[in-house]
Amino acid sequence: MPDLERLYESERARGLVVLGVDQGESAEAAGAFARTHGVTFPILLDQDQRYGRAYAAIGLPTTVIVDRSGHIIKGIDGALTLAEMHDAVDPALRAQ
Repeated sequence: MPDLERLYESERARGLVVLGVDQGESAEAAGAFARTHGVTFPILLDQDQRYGRAYAAIGLPTTVIVDRSGHIIKGIDGALTLAEMHDAVDPALRAQ
């Protein structure tokens, strides 16, 4: 989560939008987690756990890269390093 926050802070001026999805927890639990980890991007609640089914996620965390036109261009299961996150989002940020 700290690396995802760093990615967001470094790339949001280029148009990066990060949305976290908290599956199955309350708003209070998600908010406490976000505060504890210094998260400044929005955290959406998925109390019915539909996200994983919609994106055929195998495990958590899952990263879904969406381009500027709203098309999914890549899905990645598992944790990523900061460098891997940059590599994953850079093509979408370059495309206009």
